[in-house]
Amino acid sequence: MPLDLTLSDITIRLRQGRFSNEQAISQGIVLRILQELGWDSWETSVVWPEFQTGEGRVDFALCFPPSKPGIFIEVKQPGRAEEGVRQALEYAFHTGVPFIVLTDGKTWSFYLPAEQGSYEDRRVYKLDLFERSAAEAATILTRYLDRPRVESGEALEAARQEYRSRNRRSQARAAIPEAWRELVEKGNEDLVDLLASAVESKAGVRPGDDDVAEFLARLGQTSESTLVPPVTTTRHPSTPPLPPGAPPAGETNRHGTLTLLGRQHHYNNAKEAMVMVLRELAQKDPTFLERCSQHPDAQGRKRRYIARTPDELYPDREDLREMRESLPGGWYVATNLNNILKKTVIRLAAQVAGLSFGKDVIIGF
Repeated sequence: MPLDLTLSDITIRLRQGRFSNEQAISQGIVLRILQELGWDSWETSVVWPEFQTGEGRVDFALCFPPSKPGIFIEVKQPGRAEEGVRQALEYAFHTGVPFIVLTDGKTWSFYLPAEQGSYEDRRVYKLDLFERSAAEAATILTRYLDRPRVESGEALEAARQEYRSRNRRSQARAAIPEAWRELVEKGNEDLVDLLASAVESKAGVRPGDDDVAEFLARLGQTSESTLVPPVTTTRHPSTPPLPPGAPPAGETNRHGTLTLLGRQHHYNNAKEAMVMVLRELAQKDPTFLERCSQHPDAQGRKRRYIARTPDELYPDREDLREMRESLPGGWYVATNLNNILKKTVIRLAAQVAGLSFGKDVIIGF
């Protein structure tokens, strides 16, 4: 099968949360891709699993000639690929391996461990299968991991040239608008918190997260001169804080109708709509919430939005752990999310269930 078709199939399965741990990613993604790139994945002297270095073990070593490692591949759990960079670079540096790959199946980062600079400086390229077409992803993976290119030294030389290329900064600069659009459209928590804190410092009153998230979302839709935050009822700094779980002052109930697989359900606010979708879909598939929890949009920088325990929902905020709703099978969903982020959770739930958001799942906020 051509590599781009293989990658299309893998991406669909990734979006549905079909790879829940490192072993599943290794067998169902990494070895499958390596086979398409010319590596005999069954030949363990060529694709060496659990390769022992003087410092520890690497998930895979690509060897050429056989038994002589030239590339290390480290496989991590979904969403945690970057956690192994220091260890992988040290393994490669002490073993003399010039090229390493870190992947969680969705993202693939390529590093030159012997080059100068920070860990980030030594990363040549980061590929995200969700952000690139299958054809583009196939081209990038072929550039760095195609067996004939690797064995001839062409792949390593290309990586070194790209590391020294002055075009890298301009490519990154060109991607800023699209990255910004995605952050604001998904109601990114860190961005919302940063702006809300800045407003509080300036005005003495913290705006509601929903107001901030909606303001940011409109940045990509309306010229800056016409952006006016919605009018809300603010409280005086001396007013006691609202109790946990209470909506921010001035928040309007977002009641409406949810259409799910042709059936209509009424909800009073965004939280009810989100919980309703998750519960309905979870009742149809016992693996649904596990797969949802692995989706990249179900995870913030420091926490998960769908998890087995309240601690995972709010690892640094014990005071917020009651802000959750129970889901089938012993799962929980965080409810201390801005409304745009709740909509993102509904969207990813539809995706994981193989449904079309806006057609099979329709919400009015």
